[in-house]
Amino acid sequence: MLQARIAFLGTPDPAVPPLRALAKSCGVQAVFCNPDRPQGRGRIIEPPPVKRTAIDLGLEIHQPEKWHTDATKSLWESLKIDIALVVAYGHILPNWMIDSCKLGAWNLHFSLLPRWRGAAPVNHAILAGDTETGVSLMQIVPGLDAGPVLAQSRRPITVESTADRLLAELAEDAAELLKANLPNVLGGKISLTSQDETLVTLAPKLKKEMARLDLTKGAAELHRQVRAFQPWPGAEFQLDKTIIKLLKAGEVFTSDKSPGTLHWDKNSVLLSVGGSSAIELITLQRPGKPAQPARQVMQFWGAEGSIALEV
Repeated sequence: MLQARIAFLGTPDPAVPPLRALAKSCGVQAVFCNPDRPQGRGRIIEPPPVKRTAIDLGLEIHQPEKWHTDATKSLWESLKIDIALVVAYGHILPNWMIDSCKLGAWNLHFSLLPRWRGAAPVNHAILAGDTETGVSLMQIVPGLDAGPVLAQSRRPITVESTADRLLAELAEDAAELLKANLPNVLGGKISLTSQDETLVTLAPKLKKEMARLDLTKGAAELHRQVRAFQPWPGAEFQLDKTIIKLLKAGEVFTSDKSPGTLHWDKNSVLLSVGGSSAIELITLQRPGKPAQPARQVMQFWGAEGSIALEV
């Protein structure tokens, strides 16, 4: 069944390596991605990464705004797709579309299902202190990431892992997982494992207000927050009515200072937080300024000193 008609559905950067792997392995009849959107401060209309890649590969592209329309249904039916492969597409697919795929609709999800179903699995895995994550190749069924799993790959989460870098690594893992399993999917030689519903955890979409650091929490937890929310929504605290972004944190220490005490000198910048602990600040950013070393930023408030932040 290597001549199956295949559609790829994805939008952001992490979907690009699987698309390239798929296009290299076999023919792709159509690529679906989100419409072009305004990007950046200039709000310039830009195509999503998957569209740019599909153009480079010479593939047919479709960008429906919605799936629950007669026009989208007619388009899909005209393509006579046998199998759909979905990676971070950003749409809930209707049952008629899933049912139309003779060889199934499949999703490469960036977690070890059933852990972290939802929109932000990598962020929540780091935030929760998980020691590993991975990619799951699952068959799509009605319900949020609830389908049976065909295969998984695993990757450790370290104290250096940030969400953006980890997701980029997982995208490459997803491409390899797809290449290893695609022949069996196309040939119908598959063995699926149902997810254990008692082990389900959810990874809801991130919100802008999640960026604010709660300085009553311990340093280890805040360190995970800084890494989990890169590049968005980020991590921030307020200093003299100025919102400071914490882009990189260093080591954690014990501290006898009150939570919210920010101390700096020529050697380091330390923020005392909950649990009798402190977190080292490495890279900061003031509004309208580039990212800078924390000690350089704090020179604005003096060569050294201590400030009690609002907790």
